[in-house]
Amino acid sequence: MDIIAMVVIMLIAVWLQYTIFFEKVFSKLDYKCEFSKTEVCEGDELLLVETVHNKKLLPVPWLKVDINSSKWLDFANTRSVVAQENRYVTSSFLLKSYQKTVRRWKVKCLKRGVYTTKNVTLLSGDPLGIGTNSKAVPVNTTLTVYPSVIDFEQLFIQSNYLQGDTIVKRWVVDDPFMVSGTREYTPGDPVNRIHWSATARAGKLMVKKNDYTAQPALTVVLNIQSIENEYHGTVDKDIIELGIKVAATMFDRALKNGVPVRFASNGCVSSEPDNMIFTAESSGMEHVRGLMSILARLELKRNRDFEEYLNNLEKEVAGADIVIITAYMNPGLYDAVYKLKSRKNSVTIVALRKLEARNIMNDIDIYYPAGVDY
Repeated sequence: MDIIAMVVIMLIAVWLQYTIFFEKVFSKLDYKCEFSKTEVCEGDELLLVETVHNKKLLPVPWLKVDINSSKWLDFANTRSVVAQENRYVTSSFLLKSYQKTVRRWKVKCLKRGVYTTKNVTLLSGDPLGIGTNSKAVPVNTTLTVYPSVIDFEQLFIQSNYLQGDTIVKRWVVDDPFMVSGTREYTPGDPVNRIHWSATARAGKLMVKKNDYTAQPALTVVLNIQSIENEYHGTVDKDIIELGIKVAATMFDRALKNGVPVRFASNGCVSSEPDNMIFTAESSGMEHVRGLMSILARLELKRNRDFEEYLNNLEKEVAGADIVIITAYMNPGLYDAVYKLKSRKNSVTIVALRKLEARNIMNDIDIYYPAGVDY
C-alpha cells in the first residue's frame, strides 16, 4: 500500500507541476527583440537584441524562441537553418524568479532589402518536459538594408570612340566645383583640397578655393530587365543587383556634390507593385535617403518593357544629365536615347555587360565593365 500511495502522490505531483507550468509559464513573461539600427548598408554588421523578463515568482525552467528571418541576415555563431529565402534561428533561455536576461546576436547584412520580423514563437513547458505550450509574440521589428556604394571608376571605364577608340577614365557625373584660386589652409579643410604647388611657393599650407559651376540636375534611369525579352521576373538577378549598386553610387555622388537628382525605373517597389518609379527631382540627405530606400525595396521584375518606358520618359525630362543603367541595348533603345537628346538632355549609358558591336553608337558616351574587350 505504501508503494501505491507513493506512486499516486508522485503522479499527482507530476500532474500538478505540469498543470501549473502549462498554464502559468507565459504569465507575466515579457519578450522583446529589436535591431540596434534600423538602417544599414550591405556588408554592415549590427546587433539583434533579445530581452526576456520573467516578472513572476514561478521560474521558467526552459524557454525556446524561434525567430524566422531572412537568409540574407547572417547570424554569427549560431546553428541557424536556411530554407529557400528564410533563416530560422533558435534561442534558448532559463529564467529564475523575476530574472531579466538580455542576449545580443551579431548580424551581418548580406544583401539589400527590407526585412521585417512580425512575430516570434515562444515554446516552453514543465521542468520534466511532459508537456509543452507555445505562444506567438508580436515584435514588429524592421531593418532596411541599402545597396552598397561601389568604386565605379575601378569597375567601369568609358570607351570614347570619337577619339580613336581610346579608353578614358572619369566619373559619369562631373564635379560641380571649379578651382577659382587658392587661400590659406584653415583647420577642418580636407587634405585632398591642399594645393601643393601653391603651398611650395607660399611656404605655408594653401588649399584650393572653389566656386560652383552650373550643372544640370541628374536623372538616373535603371532598366530592371536583364535581357530584352523578359516578361516575368528578372532572369539574371546578379547583373541587375550590380545595376542597383551603380544607381546607389550615383545618388551618393550627387549628394556629396549637391546635385539635384531623381530616379526612374521600369520596375516597382513591393508596397506599390502596379506603379513604376519616377521620383521628384531634389537634393539633400533626406531626398537621397528616400531614393536609397526605394532601391532597398526594389522588386526584380518589370512593369513595362524598357523601350516603351524610355520613350514615355522623353516627355518628362528636359535639360538634364541622364544616366541610363542597362544590361542590354537595341536599335529601339538608341532611338529613344536620341529622342531624349533632342530635348537638350545629356545622355550617358552604363552597360552592365558587354554590348554587341553593332549596338554601339559613336556619338553616345558608354561605360562598360573594366576588362571587357571590344
